Amino acid sequence: MPLKPTGNSGYLTDVDVRIWLRDNDPEANLLLDDFEFSSEEIRTAMTLTADYWNETPPSVGSYDYDKFPYRFALLRGTAANLLFMGAHRFRRNQLNYNAGGLTVDDQNKYQQYDSAGARLWDEFKQWVAQTKKSINAEQGWGTIN
Repeated sequence: MPLKPTGNSGYLTDVDVRIWLRDNDPEANLLLDDFEFSSEEIRTAMTLTADYWNETPPSVGSYDYDKFPYRFALLRGTAANLLFMGAHRFRRNQLNYNAGGLTVDDQNKYQQYDSAGARLWDEFKQWVAQTKKSINAEQGWGTIN
């Protein structure tokens, strides 16, 4: 059964991530008949994204994934990390095989996942650099108009 939007205007949730990635209905994932990403994987991807913010200089605030104040940025970073995880799974499980005259290569998706993840991660990293530069300048010199 598809997940319903939370309508949450607060912090990012796994439901928000699933809806954005179109991973909100197991029946729509025809080959899996399940969610593509587990709740644990989503939380790990969120944590890795928040960690990148926390560990990138300058230090202008540290956040846990469930208190990260920038929802859209966290969504992009989380989606990128999930796509990288998915790409790794596809690379590890790729095996071309023939059965009954059919060639099956259903795990050959890692390049698409890596490419989509890289685009989102590059956007996130650029946003982090710009946002931290702006916050740092405001803390040192006052508000920038």
